Amino acid sequence: SSAAYINVLPYANGAASSLRPSNVLRGRTLRLKEHTQGSQDDDLNNKSDGDDSFASFTSSLSERIAQVEKNESSFVAGLQKRVQSVAEAEEFDSATTLNSGDAVVELPVVCMDALLPDQRLAGSTTDPLFGKFLRSIGLGGMFVMTSLNNRQRKIRRFGVVARLELVDVDDNDDENENEGMYDSAEFNRMLSSPTSVTFSIAGKRCCEVIGPAKGMRCRIGRWRRGYDPDGEESRLGWGEEQFVDKPDEFKSAKDVHETLPESKYDKTHWNTNKVLFMSEDTKPTSDSIAKATYLIPLIERWISLASDQTTYDNVDVVARTRRKSGQPGLTVHASALLRRVQQELGPMPSPEYPIEFAIWGAALVNPLPALGVATEIRGAVLEAEGAEKKLNVLERGLIKSINNLDGTQPLNM
Repeated sequence: SSAAYINVLPYANGAASSLRPSNVLRGRTLRLKEHTQGSQDDDLNNKSDGDDSFASFTSSLSERIAQVEKNESSFVAGLQKRVQSVAEAEEFDSATTLNSGDAVVELPVVCMDALLPDQRLAGSTTDPLFGKFLRSIGLGGMFVMTSLNNRQRKIRRFGVVARLELVDVDDNDDENENEGMYDSAEFNRMLSSPTSVTFSIAGKRCCEVIGPAKGMRCRIGRWRRGYDPDGEESRLGWGEEQFVDKPDEFKSAKDVHETLPESKYDKTHWNTNKVLFMSEDTKPTSDSIAKATYLIPLIERWISLASDQTTYDNVDVVARTRRKSGQPGLTVHASALLRRVQQELGPMPSPEYPIEFAIWGAALVNPLPALGVATEIRGAVLEAEGAEKKLNVLERGLIKSINNLDGTQPLNM
């Protein structure tokens, strides 16, 4: 579990940088004023040493100004580099979006959550390696987010290409903030070891980690207790993990048989893996189109029940977001949450595109931020091969959740 070091937020805050370059420069200006006033007082009290004091003051002032200019130049250079990284990420994003067919790329893989396209995972982390990873890929950076199949205790080979839309470093160093002054070493320390990192990650496109159909093992990122030096909390680390096998009927030529090379890196160094972008619906069957059409009234019924705040006055309705177990009311406004989620997901896909329809439905029933009124079906929808099996997973999830919301049969969660 990654929960020990990650806090999921209801929504991402504004991207105001906590590196506070303006505060750094403002702090330096205040110190320069103090230095100027102090030096002027010394000149009045020690007129015999006036020339030497003035020379010392001007020399110190010049050094301070040069240091401020140096740090300002470093900040501008870093900003330009960030803009370039974002531009490259936009180009990569556009290329993958326009390419509707199969495409193979290399990206780092992290087992974290069954994120779906157009979902956004916002939160903050104090996990040092995850914070370092997010800062290293940078704003607009891409990686593959996959999840754990809890029944098999193996990693799902199907996930989503995710894009980092917000990364904000928070140092929380009040003493330094009050002093208002950082030298180069201190500034670098702030960048390399922040107290926490706030993030927002968006799902972009479904993908598959490439490897053998059976016995697949890859080096990926995962939260494990063994990665904590003290063995007390689960922490992110990189190591070899076993993936879920593919059913025989769904094997393909892309299921390459590669020998996993011995890694030259330790658990703190991330690597990339080959991933395949999943093709969109090409030739849907009449049965899958009919199935998707049949599910539309169920989805509308679910939205009506889940959005109605009075639904949760029934204390038998299971909802993880209840203020208190066995009492009416939620910690979230269900209607506002679902409106926000529907806006992010976009309009319901046409039944003519049953795979997109199934994925959209799963993202609605298991929204982010979580509402907690349905069983988790996102990972199962990603794993299910073909449109009809994905739609079957969605149907089961909808019926269970509707029965819970109308009080017929509470969820066993």
